[in-house]
Amino acid sequence: MSDTNITSNDDTSLFDIDTQQFYAIQFWIFLFLIVPSMIFALFALYHLLRERALRQALHNHIIIILLIINLFYQMTDMCLFIHYFRSYQSFMPTPIFRLIWGYIDWSIYTLQFFLYAWVTVERHILIFHDHLLSTRKKRFFIHYLPPVTLTIYCLLYHAVVFFTTLCENAFDNIATPVFYPCEFYDGVFGTYELVAHGIIPCFAIVILSIALLFRAVWKRYHMHRQIQWRQYRKMTLQVIIISTIYLILPFPYMIINFLHVCGMPAEIGAEFLSHAIFFPYYTLFLFPIVTVGALSELREKVKSIIQFRRQRRIVVPLNNTRPHMTNNPVFLR
Repeated sequence: MSDTNITSNDDTSLFDIDTQQFYAIQFWIFLFLIVPSMIFALFALYHLLRERALRQALHNHIIIILLIINLFYQMTDMCLFIHYFRSYQSFMPTPIFRLIWGYIDWSIYTLQFFLYAWVTVERHILIFHDHLLSTRKKRFFIHYLPPVTLTIYCLLYHAVVFFTTLCENAFDNIATPVFYPCEFYDGVFGTYELVAHGIIPCFAIVILSIALLFRAVWKRYHMHRQIQWRQYRKMTLQVIIISTIYLILPFPYMIINFLHVCGMPAEIGAEFLSHAIFFPYYTLFLFPIVTVGALSELREKVKSIIQFRRQRRIVVPLNNTRPHMTNNPVFLR
């Protein structure tokens, strides 16, 4: 393990003006998004776990897990990013802390993409092949085992990469908040990390979501309504709405990386990649907010809260003016 060159909080000599401005923008974006994101995550978890029908619905299980993971990720990794964007160094610039931060960053980031990619796969099963979940044994192998396997894989794989490497990590690069373990600098290993943990799950989310939409529309209008459209329409729309943020934010970033892997010159799209490097993080911020909007049950809860507050605003002024109205001779005629 190499020594760490630690700079003071006031030393910005490693950062040019453009980088400082870029990090300042990221600071305000992260800070602006993290507060409503955590509020919506807590709101969604409270209602999904509190109400038995929502808690037991199969299509909500991984959404609940994703919200819990997302909340943990924001309370740890995202807060560390915000601190870095403000001070230009990690909270505790020591080798072990950077390893732990890097492990949380890479493992949880990958896990969230993997699990939501599985949501898009499972939604096809829930809507069009629900007989595959008709027994406990089938539900164990198809509904429970895949997310558990993905979780174990992500946590174990990145634990090996970060804590049992044969190469020597360099901790003196503090010009970026993202810590790259030495294994990722290997051509084959780095390509596997990019393709398997970035490009494939992102492409799977977008392609399977679009396929789900077309498949549902086809079944609705060409198969004489053999599926219960009202029941499955909600599950279809949930995935389509949530997948929109993956299509808008990380998908263009992954397309450029995919073209580079296929042989496109590295200088093409390099400027876009440098500015879009944090787009996938925006997706994770927006996930709880979009989830509340996508789940009709949670959306109705928000509407009822807004309606209740509006009613209170109307009732309170009327109550305050009532004594004045009764004492006014005009109203006593």
